[in-house]
Amino acid sequence: MLSPITVDVTRPIVAPGTLRKAPDGPSHELLALLRELGRAVLEGLDVEGLVDRFGTLCGRPVALLDADLRPRTWAAPAGLRLTAVPGLPDDVGADLGALGPGRPSVLLPADRARGLTRRHLVAALVVEGAVAGFLDVSEMGRPLGQADVPLVEQAAAILSVHLLGEVRAARSAARTRADVLADLLHGSRAGDDLRRLAGHVGLDLSVHRLLVRLPTAPGRSADCLDAVLRVLGGLVGTPVVGTAEPDAVVALLQLPGDPGPPVLRRVHRALAGGMDALAELTGSRRVVVSGVCRDAEDYPAALAETGDVEGIVAALGGHMEVVPVTELTTLRLVVNGDRADVAVRFAEQCIGPLRRSDENTGGDLVETLRSYLAAGAQVRATAKALGVHENTVRYRLGRIEHVTGLDMRRFDALLAAQLAFQVAGLATEPRQPSPPSSLPEETR
Repeated sequence: MLSPITVDVTRPIVAPGTLRKAPDGPSHELLALLRELGRAVLEGLDVEGLVDRFGTLCGRPVALLDADLRPRTWAAPAGLRLTAVPGLPDDVGADLGALGPGRPSVLLPADRARGLTRRHLVAALVVEGAVAGFLDVSEMGRPLGQADVPLVEQAAAILSVHLLGEVRAARSAARTRADVLADLLHGSRAGDDLRRLAGHVGLDLSVHRLLVRLPTAPGRSADCLDAVLRVLGGLVGTPVVGTAEPDAVVALLQLPGDPGPPVLRRVHRALAGGMDALAELTGSRRVVVSGVCRDAEDYPAALAETGDVEGIVAALGGHMEVVPVTELTTLRLVVNGDRADVAVRFAEQCIGPLRRSDENTGGDLVETLRSYLAAGAQVRATAKALGVHENTVRYRLGRIEHVTGLDMRRFDALLAAQLAFQVAGLATEPRQPSPPSSLPEETR
């Protein structure tokens, strides 16, 4: 009587590295190894895990290369004691260029003159009809031959499916991120919902940012988006996200902490230094930079302001390459005088930093500036009105310049500050009368 046959499914179907070729047709060992690869997929291994498993199964060094032959991951049996992947020389590109759906693999012969010290069996990874990488198996331990081709091609096909999943997941994540950015920039969602969705795509809205608008040549914004964001990230050295508007690339540049004027000036200089690279991509030598965006509600206003300023500069035939919105506040307020929201934000950009500084330090910068303007921009009269020494007023004016970036010796800075107090007085219940409507001829 025959005994029943039992199979231990916890053990490998074949020992690693035992692939052999029968005289006719695929061997049983080949089919077993293919089943092992299928089992690895069902176990949920990622790309790195699959490459490691495949290296164990075939008993040779295995490398997953990107389309430019750069290694993404590699594996080799421990017995080979390798510390680096056996690479391919650059000039094999011509040999691999013919690979694709119609010709999935090639066996490269050893050629020391070309830097190929051993044979390599290379199979193409094809994603959406295009070569997305290569699976490279090096001849170490035992010879490579045509018997190995079906296994390597099948492994490449399995890895191609994984890469396709990665591509589609990345594409879906990019669409979701673009939708969240569009909602953020256009204010089409409530703040709480927007913060929650932004968190899901890794966008922290509590981080301070600058909105940078880069006008583009017609039809170019979508095509140059990714390249522009890479250039911007290299210029400022902080994370950059962005989206393509019909006529511009809109980028959000992350800032450190609560940035003051010195940080903003460094960003402006960095953008000016990269203008050649940016202009080559966008077809325009201009970037418009918003004030600091501190919360979700700031972004729609910043988008509108940068668009307004770009329109003003273009209409006036301006040749400024880096255009900070905060430096054209008075002109923008005059041109857009019928828009109360622009006026309120203008006032906040001028006075808000002083108010926040006073709240954090217990200082009196807002009242000092208010009194300075009311006193005709004269230090002695301001000191008398505040009941402090003249040097105290001078020190506070220096602090005001440091916090706001407004030079209190310049007429346009005094005018901007005066307009800001007037707008603030109209937008809220004024605590004191607004400064006089005329500026003095003499400043401190």
